Amino acid sequence: MPMADFGSKLREARERRGISLRQIADSTKIAASALEALERNDVSKLPGGIFSRAFVRSYATAVGLDPELMVKEFLERFQAEPAAAVPKPAAITEEESNFESQQRMAAVVLTIVLISLPIAAAILYFSLRARRVEGIPAAAPVIQEGARATVPPAPAPEPVVSVPASAAATGASDSATSPQVMIVELHPTGVCWISVTVDGARVLARVMQPGEKTTLRVSQAAVIEVGDAGAFAFSIDGKPARPLGGSGEVKTVRITRETAGQFLR
Repeated sequence: MPMADFGSKLREARERRGISLRQIADSTKIAASALEALERNDVSKLPGGIFSRAFVRSYATAVGLDPELMVKEFLERFQAEPAAAVPKPAAITEEESNFESQQRMAAVVLTIVLISLPIAAAILYFSLRARRVEGIPAAAPVIQEGARATVPPAPAPEPVVSVPASAAATGASDSATSPQVMIVELHPTGVCWISVTVDGARVLARVMQPGEKTTLRVSQAAVIEVGDAGAFAFSIDGKPARPLGGSGEVKTVRITRETAGQFLR
């Protein structure tokens, strides 16, 4: 069977179900360009490692194919790995499991938010309307003390603690005394899967949500893989870095002290 049949099998299964690539991308949180590369058998556009297997498993599940059989065929055809090396469902690696759990969690959270917002708005609207109809003022409650009525005093404001700017970033003071150590902060602007290897050891492999921040201390080099370059943002030693690419692009970069200037704005 020719190699091209792997991508054709995925595409035909998707078309039989009447599902578009955009629908699969929305449900799996995988860039549409990566899914399209799978259908074209263009593995050079995939990040490799556990993420390529996770992409195949998620795509196969979305179109009703056996995910483990498709991963097995993918490895045999594109990575020349023996069939016995394919993990069984009970032996899926912890990183792959975490990656897929993050995908499912993101979809569940989004669904809950979309359902909860209109319900909360309706409750607030009818509550305020009922108060106006009954003539109940929105002021603070009045407490009866004998023959007098008094309004309870407003609670004292909580003390504001001023945090020195030097303590706001993890390891900032260490960076000043150790010029070889880079402080790299990841703060994506949208849902984005990210894999990071620092000084030869993998320290992160999961989906990050917008608003999340992760700080890394790099002595030699950091290799960063992102599934959606348009949703990824980062800084080096407190200086903002330029975007790695456009929306939906899969990118891999290697940052060292010598090359850090190439990534800054």
